[in-house]
Amino acid sequence: MADNLKVQAQAQTAGENINEVGRAYSEKLQTLARGLVSGLYMLIRSVKMYDPENAVFEKPLLQLQDVINQIISKEGRLELVGVKESFYLNNMLVKVDLNSIDNQRYLLGEMRAKDVGGISLTRAITVPELKNFIWIFSKEQTSAAEEDGLAGRKLLNMKVAKFSRLREKMSKDEHEDKNDQKVDRKKYAMTVYARAVFFLTKYLESVQAGKPLNTSRALRLVQDFVDISYEQKTHFLGMTTMKREIDYLVYHQVNVCLMSIVFGQELGLTKPQLRDLGYIALFHDAGMATIPEELSTKRGALSAEEKALIQKAPLISIRNILMEKGFSRSTLLRVVTTFEHKADFGTAVRDAQGDIQMIIPKTNLGAYAKIIAICAAYDALTSKRPYRDAYGPEVALMLMWTEMRNKFDPELLQVFMRVMAIQPVKVLSRRQRSMTLGGL
Repeated sequence: MADNLKVQAQAQTAGENINEVGRAYSEKLQTLARGLVSGLYMLIRSVKMYDPENAVFEKPLLQLQDVINQIISKEGRLELVGVKESFYLNNMLVKVDLNSIDNQRYLLGEMRAKDVGGISLTRAITVPELKNFIWIFSKEQTSAAEEDGLAGRKLLNMKVAKFSRLREKMSKDEHEDKNDQKVDRKKYAMTVYARAVFFLTKYLESVQAGKPLNTSRALRLVQDFVDISYEQKTHFLGMTTMKREIDYLVYHQVNVCLMSIVFGQELGLTKPQLRDLGYIALFHDAGMATIPEELSTKRGALSAEEKALIQKAPLISIRNILMEKGFSRSTLLRVVTTFEHKADFGTAVRDAQGDIQMIIPKTNLGAYAKIIAICAAYDALTSKRPYRDAYGPEVALMLMWTEMRNKFDPELLQVFMRVMAIQPVKVLSRRQRSMTLGGL
């Protein structure tokens, strides 16, 4: 999971911005990249219905030729590669909006069905050569293309990267990474994870029965998570990819606990603070166990009554906390954080195009609540639900940074994106390093 995102912590260069989900890039290149992916999608979809010699292809081919040659002129090369659910242009993640995600998935699927993992060029392309490339995906074409295209329709300046070879290389890299893990610590981490899943399962059953168990029994598990995170952060984050759709709420809360601990560690929290944070995160959404399954997995919009029922879930979580014996500062912290993590960080100020230009904070939320809100949203987006497929890590983070940006503290969200990239050095600004937990 963590290797899906590479964040460059570089200084800003003249005329360029630092993309939080990839290499340094200019906005013009990102626009060209989206045009490239969109153009390929339209042509490959059309070739399933029409012969590539049809006049309907003339204008789209000219437009795609112009985009490709602009990229080569600017960059000196063009290398487009499909990695999992995303495209990378010259090692830069191509950002797409929510409405274009299905188109991107279609394009990736069609390319991989023809064993095409990507394309590369270093010289300008012509329309006839582009047409030869599109022929690979025609409905009459049954044979796979080689690196230089189809027999009788060779590619001169474009090279096709075989998906089967890329997949083999990625599988080999993943296998080598696994062999580098310390087996004993890995097994122990998996054991603790399994214990946490078992405890959460029993706890949510008790919540549904109206007799919640005492959560203090989970403190030992959370402390183990804290200790493991200091030694095996990479593997620790990797465990959060374990999900079961039928037990979504259980795995969701355990995964949010794990991610919150690693995130808090990057922010410089002490071990006792990490234990408090992980403890709250482990039960942050327990009230959802009382919501009927048909409502929590419903497709489409909710009615006013259904929304009201969903909004009661955090209050049920708080009620369960207050039902436990004793009331201390720790109890108050759990109550406040459980309530606050559902609140949006601020109000979005958008420009004429609908893009978020500024976030106006609504209230002074606690640090724990802001951390859990980010981790909970990321895990939810990367989990498969009955009403949608799981988003890939890159897409999830991109959505959080764009369309959902007002829900999170933007400075903490930047740090979280870098944490998920497993950067070897701390990436906090001076202001973030000095962040205190006052008022929690």
